[in-house]
Amino acid sequence: MSNNLALNIEKIKKEKSGIDVLADIYFYAVFGEKMSLEDLERFKWYGLYAQDEQQNYFKLRIPLFMGELNLIQLKTLSLISKKYSNETLIFSDEQKIELTNLKVFDLPEIFKLLQEIKLNTHFEAGHTVRRVLTCPVNGIDHTQLLDVEPLANKLNETFIGNKNFENLPNKLQIAISGYEEGCDVRFTPDVSFNATKDEKDKIVFAVKILDKIIGYITPAQVINTAKAIANIYKDFGDRENPRRSTFEYLVNNWGFNKFSDILNSTINYKIQRNINKIENIVPRKPRLGINKSKIEGESYIGCRINSSTIKSTNIDTLSSLLEKYEASRVKITHKGNIIILDVPTSSAENLAKELEKINFNPFI
Repeated sequence: MSNNLALNIEKIKKEKSGIDVLADIYFYAVFGEKMSLEDLERFKWYGLYAQDEQQNYFKLRIPLFMGELNLIQLKTLSLISKKYSNETLIFSDEQKIELTNLKVFDLPEIFKLLQEIKLNTHFEAGHTVRRVLTCPVNGIDHTQLLDVEPLANKLNETFIGNKNFENLPNKLQIAISGYEEGCDVRFTPDVSFNATKDEKDKIVFAVKILDKIIGYITPAQVINTAKAIANIYKDFGDRENPRRSTFEYLVNNWGFNKFSDILNSTINYKIQRNINKIENIVPRKPRLGINKSKIEGESYIGCRINSSTIKSTNIDTLSSLLEKYEASRVKITHKGNIIILDVPTSSAENLAKELEKINFNPFI
């Protein structure tokens, strides 16, 4: 076998699970030894990356559940960036926060602070099922067919940190949407569940593999279908050739019909290949600016961010404005912008004007 590290990833995973390396990170933090290339590969399971070959600095990627942050989390991330990083936070279009220029000996305290605010970096990368992608205005948009937050939470609970799904041939990305057309992300998820309605006006989910619908299931069948797909990939994905290890390669190699047949053989219900359904697509307006929420008396404000790198002082000002106008939750969108979710409608215009002054731009 080649000495190339990328070609030995299966050997690295067999030697030690990527989910079991937190103690090793602490060991390096205490003793300051240079990390082995094998451990650096495993540490990706915890979102940790070396920024330079000398390992003077590290970056930490923090995936967010449904892209959301509350006020306490915003304030703590700003504190971490000022104390341990370079006084900036990076908001990525993958709905992640990135901290850079970290010192290895500060990592235990950073992980502790994250744990206190119910954030973690488990399964940020590595050959795992990633945190499920959802639409940023899920639950508050009038045009949405279904609030999928309960299902999204259940999917995350099923996969994130679960040792049964920490050693796939490569990553697996799942998305779930309350819209028939899905979420507007920058890439095609491996698996998508998009809500629609059948001829009886009941909610069903289109199961999309890559970008092709293979059939329809009920909401109660989403979790088991996702587990079955992940297990098929775990059992049959290519582990010999890294270039062929992706979920996409497996599906294209088998073909959609064979994949569907195998999926149906592993579950105790039938994925309906075709249904008579009601056309439900309602054009979605841009999320920027002030928008009326489904929640009575509330609006949401979408803000364009010109740079993904935001100074902690701006995060502090944002937090103060949210407190001033009695808002408490924000989401990072799939384009790296932010949406303030729960603004009292009576205060929305004034908050938007103040946001514009700190380059969170709601009027573009």
